[in-house]
Amino acid sequence: MNAPRENDPTELDRFKRDIDLVDYAQRQGYTIKKESRRGDWHHLVRDEEHLVVTRKGDHQVYLNTGDDRDAGSIIDFAKTRGGDGHGLNLGQVRQQLREYLDGAPAPARVYATPPDNARLSNLPVGDPEQARQAEEERRTRLISEVLGVKKELTDRSYLHGRGITDETLDSPAFQGRIFTAQQNEHKNTAFPLYNEHGLASVEQKNEHYKSLLPLPKNGIWVSHPTDGKDTPVERVVVSESAIDSLSHFQLKHSQDPKNTLYIATSGTPTEAQIALIQRVIDKQAPQEVVLANDRDAGGRQFNINYLNELQPARPLVPVAEQEAYREASRPVEWHATSDKYHTSLKVTFHHDSAEQGAAQVQQLSERVEKINSTQEAGPSLAVEVQRSTEQATIVRLTVARADTAQLEVVAQELYRQREQLRAEAERQQESFLRVDYPLAKDFNKELEYTNQGLSAEQIRAAAQREEQQRESERQQRLAEVQRQERQQRALEREAQRARENSPEAQQEREQDDKRFTQAVLGAAADADRPTRSYRSEQEAREQTAQFTHLKDAGVVLLRDWMHDNPPPTGRNAREEESLVSQNQRPTRAEREAIAAVGDEKVATWRVDELMPNTTGRAEAWRAILESDGYIRTSEVRSTVDEQGIRRAEFDMHYRNDQREIALIHAIITNTSARAAAGNQKYAGISISESEDDQATRRQAAIQAELQPRNSHIRQQAPPEAEVAGHAEERPIGVEKKVLIEVTETVPAPGTRGQAEAVQDAVEASGAKVGEVHSSTDEHGRRHSEMLVSYRTDQPELGRISQTLDAIAQQPGSEVNEHSRDRGERHEAASRSLEAKPPVQQLER
Repeated sequence: MNAPRENDPTELDRFKRDIDLVDYAQRQGYTIKKESRRGDWHHLVRDEEHLVVTRKGDHQVYLNTGDDRDAGSIIDFAKTRGGDGHGLNLGQVRQQLREYLDGAPAPARVYATPPDNARLSNLPVGDPEQARQAEEERRTRLISEVLGVKKELTDRSYLHGRGITDETLDSPAFQGRIFTAQQNEHKNTAFPLYNEHGLASVEQKNEHYKSLLPLPKNGIWVSHPTDGKDTPVERVVVSESAIDSLSHFQLKHSQDPKNTLYIATSGTPTEAQIALIQRVIDKQAPQEVVLANDRDAGGRQFNINYLNELQPARPLVPVAEQEAYREASRPVEWHATSDKYHTSLKVTFHHDSAEQGAAQVQQLSERVEKINSTQEAGPSLAVEVQRSTEQATIVRLTVARADTAQLEVVAQELYRQREQLRAEAERQQESFLRVDYPLAKDFNKELEYTNQGLSAEQIRAAAQREEQQRESERQQRLAEVQRQERQQRALEREAQRARENSPEAQQEREQDDKRFTQAVLGAAADADRPTRSYRSEQEAREQTAQFTHLKDAGVVLLRDWMHDNPPPTGRNAREEESLVSQNQRPTRAEREAIAAVGDEKVATWRVDELMPNTTGRAEAWRAILESDGYIRTSEVRSTVDEQGIRRAEFDMHYRNDQREIALIHAIITNTSARAAAGNQKYAGISISESEDDQATRRQAAIQAELQPRNSHIRQQAPPEAEVAGHAEERPIGVEKKVLIEVTETVPAPGTRGQAEAVQDAVEASGAKVGEVHSSTDEHGRRHSEMLVSYRTDQPELGRISQTLDAIAQQPGSEVNEHSRDRGERHEAASRSLEAKPPVQQLER
């Protein structure tokens, strides 16, 4: 099927409909922490990031519970997390998802029909055996739907298209390990995943399709030994996909025909899969394990973690009338994680004294310094000691994802160091774990080049050209996006100039000038002073320009900033000001005397006029800076250039020990950012100061008592209202989501537990609450989850907020909510007229 055109308007909808968001996320390193029995929502976790994936119409959507701005469809997911975590534009998203799906229709994740609530209400609550049976039935049904009754490989066309020969497929290693799945008219190649209990899941692939069943990823694809079943295994090869395993066999096995077992994880390995691989090693006792992952940041990260986790076959030893695996000591251990932009390596040194730990850290730092000294672009690896005790020292190394290979070098050295520190009886053979990278991106791509008759050197060159081509295309797409953005900004500027030169705008300016002149005349008459007449029209323009700029530009500085920035707790600048009467504010002389004490800093403001032969703009900015009483400025200094443009500047004085330093920091940084972003009101404005002053001010601002306010839920008042002194803050509602977890003893059959009481209390408060999803652990404890949503402009927000706070205080209940959202909820709830006394106890 031909790839869709670049501007196909239906392509994005097809991506949303046909790509399984949960499966896609798992391949990006996320694991399923929990899911509903009907599969209509999934709780995904990667590092400390929690996502909830649900259904919206005909496609899936996700929400980051720690950041309500991070939400949307598969398009938003790929746009935010693509490009090795650097983000993608829409064109790049199209290309990546097209490569993932390759333009062909594919069935979306299958969801069960909604349950019969009447029937469910008659079932006993919290029956662990019933939950286990329901999950087992679901797993069996899903696998049966894929593999059918007769499990066999009847269609080899997809495998042939990937360069896999019949000779490979007929090898004893792969008999009964690859099947054909018939779904409607589609025939997909199915790779079953196994664990110690048998079939655990199935991965399906086709020319334009791949999917993993919505089941816990606790199984692995595993071949038979290449010499046939039940023969002693000499080597285990671990890769990311079964296709890579087949390719590795076809490329390598004839050259080194050891009896080999192949294992694949279907993407990012989970903790359960790594533990399962180790149990295979324990059972088969191979002489070596080959790590055959992709040659990219993800594959290197997997290898780093395998180096730490995998070890030769562990012996079973008796422990309290049972048996357990005897683990080798771990004087050094590590684990690699990644985010959008970086890969981090957490290293733990176990030692007998703090001095020994310091020596180990010094040795690691010297090695990192040596690696950094070889980098042409400058140091790339960063080292941070996070914690140190007499027994352990924890160090974190961080590098850009593109440079993950440097962390792999460090991990290899840590691996060798650990073996030296172990007792001789525990040391692994030096060749037990071996990394085998493909010549191209992965082994299937290497197989493709090999089938074309290319030599090893030619394959490397072809792979390099392909990577360069992808990078060139990425740069071209980026340049095109930037060109379009520049063009759009130019059109916006042209439209702004047209509006400013319109008869209506000219009339408004004339009315402003008239009002200002009348005000000046009235003030002069009241003071019994002779009316001032301007010496020329130019002088009149200069005087009225100050008023115009003060209203249209200068006032934006503080008032915009106060709306766009901060205080999580405490008061904002205006609230603080209301507590101090006008006659208590320091005079200019008093402020100058105070400023003389301590280390005074200077930031120089440069303000250019926007048109020739105009003035007053710098004076307007200076006036608004001084208007709140805690900023002192110098007189304005100015020159006029050959084009008649006035260039003015003045100094802004402050001290880092001022309690308003966070406000001052926000004024400077936000003004600079808006000017750099091309905001028209900030055109021609720049602030200069030393880098040391910037750094010390930033640190002082973080520690300041009076902090800016977080107000993305605020509505900014118009400048006219600000000038008139009647600005009001009106909340704009946004939806928030909270995950509530309840842990309790399993309630008696037919009775409702604390989870149901929490659900009823939240629903009664006015919030939306989803189903209660429960599971029972081996200790008889029931663990329940429910998803709650509310809007910050709900009239019942006060009651909702008090209910959530009361639930959080209940033993066994936990309200998972971002601290920023909690602060905003409390702030919004304090304004709600619907607030009622907090819930004291949840009825059971």
